[in-house]
Parts: sequence; structure tokens; C-alpha cells
Amino acid sequence: MIKLIKYVALCSTLVLATSCGDQLRLDEREASFNKDYFTYSRYQLTTSIVNVAKSYGQAATDAPRGQAALYFMDCYSGDQIPAFYTKTDANWLFQDKNAYAGTGNDGAGQLRTLEAVRKLATTEGNMANVAAADILKCVVASYLTEKYGDIPFSEAVQGRTGDIFPKFDSQKEVYENMFAMLNNAVSILSDANSKGLPADHDVLFKGDKTKWIKFANSLKFRLMVHSYEAFKKAGKDLSADMQAIASSNNYMSAVADNAGLTFPGTTEAESWYTQRNWGTGNTFTEQKPTKYLIDQMVALDDPRMYVIFAPVLSPLSSKPAKVDEAVKINGFTYTINHYPATADDAAAMVAAGRDLNGNVTSVPYVLDAKWFGTPNPTNVQAQYGGTGLTGSNGFYDNRRLTGFSALLSKTSDPRLKAVLMESDEMAFLLAEARQKGWISAGTVKGYYENGIKLSFLRWQIEDGTKPATYIGSDKIVDNFTAYYAKPGVALDGTTADLEKIATQKWLAMLITNQNEAYTDYKRTGKPTFIAKIAASFGSYTYPQRYMYPLDEASNNKENYNAAVTALGGKDIASAKMWILNF
Repeated sequence: MIKLIKYVALCSTLVLATSCGDQLRLDEREASFNKDYFTYSRYQLTTSIVNVAKSYGQAATDAPRGQAALYFMDCYSGDQIPAFYTKTDANWLFQDKNAYAGTGNDGAGQLRTLEAVRKLATTEGNMANVAAADILKCVVASYLTEKYGDIPFSEAVQGRTGDIFPKFDSQKEVYENMFAMLNNAVSILSDANSKGLPADHDVLFKGDKTKWIKFANSLKFRLMVHSYEAFKKAGKDLSADMQAIASSNNYMSAVADNAGLTFPGTTEAESWYTQRNWGTGNTFTEQKPTKYLIDQMVALDDPRMYVIFAPVLSPLSSKPAKVDEAVKINGFTYTINHYPATADDAAAMVAAGRDLNGNVTSVPYVLDAKWFGTPNPTNVQAQYGGTGLTGSNGFYDNRRLTGFSALLSKTSDPRLKAVLMESDEMAFLLAEARQKGWISAGTVKGYYENGIKLSFLRWQIEDGTKPATYIGSDKIVDNFTAYYAKPGVALDGTTADLEKIATQKWLAMLITNQNEAYTDYKRTGKPTFIAKIAASFGSYTYPQRYMYPLDEASNNKENYNAAVTALGGKDIASAKMWILNF
């Protein structure tokens, strides 16, 4: 995707330059593409948008976070919670890329590239590009600080000035800097005379400054919700700033406002994360939804389940012989192979799981199940039938369990995006803030139901008369008002509403933003069942953070030691960072 966008952007610019009689004639331009590329901020901006979005969205396949949020368990790797305690990366990781180091061409070094955008754009007078770069910088910085705690920020990526061992800013300082950067970005973008953000290089919002402003305000609101309690404890109340955004209505409030990139789908690098056109397809098959996710979606008859997941493809059956069935759901047809349960050992029909309080329980297989999640992170591929048995794909799959829908195997689709932030998340943030009394604008019910609606719409679920069954459907239609009124969904005006807000937000961020879902549980403890179950499968407590990179402990030891001291003296996954200590 990156190369494609870069070359298209460069060629468009060169053509325009020639037709307009630009004095920089083609034969006077740098012969090297890389030199051209690093000369103009618009090229760097394109690459930055793509690299930041792709890496942030990569959390959709992050097995440890998927299990920590109780979304998925992994057939191949087993229990992922110990990975938080036993795995230390060599370098800082913004998902799978080092955000501080790299050229940008390989998707790494996002902060370094964004700093180049700022410097080049400032020299050019293209201040709207500076604003966009700062907004993206806050996306990366917030990810890193909410993953690790204190991080290098104010002195980061300044190696050319000789500062190769940057200090770790306190998390409080990082948040304060991000607030200031986002305020300044909004100020720049609100100026009608600000230059920059050419539509052919702004691959996020096509040069629409109003959408960048909504993104900045929404991101700031997200960060204020995350840090509100910590700042309150430190003597600063963020309510006035939050109220200003809520009252302005100048935030993400429609699907069209969402900050996310659609993949071209022409190569593996330019395709949706779980696509099956290249490679082994294991990413698509090895993650299985948890029993705890599927059970709640089934209980609510949640329409998103029929979009995101496929029915069980090889269920154990009460039928006396193998029966194949063609089932169409949401326009995709699945061949379901029913295998007689009598062909398997009765002991294989039961797995050890956990109930919602984390207690050990036996989970029998439901014969002819269409929607059935895994109850345990251990040996997922062998549950209810075993690896290699008839109807099972083996070590990277378990067709006795629900898997991803055919939609998620596509290389490209408007619903399959590298998501940075979406309007449904903002609606749930507003609902939480209103319920807790941090803002007075709007109503909890209005924000909450709008969040559900926006989540449905982003998955192209239509509001209308719900059919008796989704079997045979070409699209998913549900009665939104009827869904809001369900006993497990409807608010009642008590503090119990926070649990429902958190649960619906958790469902809305499924496969779109596992970063936010993981952070949300850490700061709220909701949905309450998550830690009870997630930590019950092993000897580790619920992970609060990732451990610092080995490179920092080795090469930047003085600053590393100071950061560890701020965590309480131990660089471990159970140490609570500043925003969680309230």
C-alpha cells in the first residue's frame, strides 16, 4: 500500500508541476526517487498516514490483546496472558513496528517520519500538514504511553542533534503535551488561510480539514476520558475542556467522519489483515472467538455476529451420518459439514472452561451448533474433536468452533479498514462522561443508543424489519429501536448503566479497535467478567502494561531506571501506570 500511494502521489505531483510550468522542470528534479520523496512534506504525510493507520489497526490480529480483551483465543499459540509477563521485545513496538526508528519505507519509524513532516511543512508554510502530523503523532504517543507507561516523547527522534539517549517523559507530561498539540492542530486547521493537506496526498480525509478537526477533538476527548481520574487526583479537573468539545458538536458523529483507511487489496501488504489470498491464511483461521463473546452475542441476537462471524463449519451432529448443508448469511454461502457425534469419543465432547466468575466448569459441545466459541485458551485446535480428526483443519484451525466470516477473508471491502478512531467509540465516550457527571451536554441514553447505531451502520447493518432468520440473507437488517429496548441493552438510569455502556462499547470495538478495548478494561474494570476469566486460566494477574524494550534497559539505562522507579521499582506487566493509579 505504501509504495502504491507514494508512486501515485509522486506521479500526480510531477504531472501537475509540468502542466503548470513549474520552474522546477523534470530534468532539474533530483534523479533519486528517495531524494524527491524526502524533500516535500506531502509525500511524507502520505506515508505517515498509511504507516500509522496500518500499524495501529494491526491490533485486529494481536493475539495477546485479543485474549486480554476476551475477544479471541489462539489455536496455534495457546494461552496468551503469560506473554505479557514472559516476552520482552528488543525495541519499542507500535504493534509490529518500531515507532522511533526506521526509514518509513518499511512501515517503521512513524514518529521520525512525522517529525520530518513537521519540519518540512513548517519551512514550506504548509501548516495544515503540521497539524495533521501532530494529530497522528498523538495517536502513536498515546498508543505507546498506554502500552508502556512513561515514554520518550519531548526529546524523542532528535538523534541528529546529538540527543540519542532521550529522557522518559512522565505519563502526565505526555498527556499534557498531547492536549496542547491537539489544541494547536485544531487552531491551525480552523484558520481558513492555513495551507496544506492536498487531497491527493491526504489519503485519510482527502484534504477535508473539518474532518481532521473532528478527529483531533475526538482523540483529545478519548485521552481526557482515559486520564480524567488521574488528573483529578493530581489536582486538575478536565471537565471544562471535555464540556467544550461535547457542546461544540465538532467531533466524530457519523460513519463518514471515521478515521480509517480502506485497503486497495492488490497485494498482501495492501490487503486486510486476515485476508486469505496470500500466504497460509493462518491469521484468518487460528483466532477463534471466545465462548464469552459468542454467548453474549447469541443472548442479544446481536446482528454484528452475523456480519463478523461464520457459523460453525464442521459441527458435531445428532445426525446418524455425515450431512452437508449450504447456508447463506449476509450474502456469503458456507458449506457446513455435520459429522455424527457417535464417531467421536464421548470424553472429547466436553472441554474445561470458566464461568463468568472465573470458576472452572465443564462445557459440553452443543450438537449441530451454529454459533459456538472456545471456552479455554489451551489446545484450542484440539477441543471437541482433536487435531486432524474428520472435519477439522488441524493445528491452525478448529472447525468445531465459530470462525471469521467470509467477509473478513476478503482483501478489501469498505467495512475492512485500518481503524484509528471511529464515531461509535466517541459516542460511547460521551455516554460514559455524561453518566459520570464529567459533562452536562446531551443525555446518556442519546449518546449510548447513537453509539450502538453507529456501530451497526459501520458494518452496513440496515435499520428495518428484522427477518425471522438470517439464514438465506443477502444483507443483515435489524430493528434498531427494538435492539435498544432489549433487557440486556436498555439503560435504567442507575450506576449499572456503566456496565451496559462498557459492554456495548466492547462489542462495537470487536475487530476494529482491540487497542482501545484493552485500555478500556484496564481503566474501568468493565465489562467486569473480563479479568475474572482472562486471569483465571493461569498463575498471572491481569496484565496492566507491556514491559520496556531490552534496548532501553541496555543503552539508555539511566532514563530507563527513572521510568521503572516511577512504576514502583519493577518493570513488570502488573505494575500500574499513572493513568491507572487513582
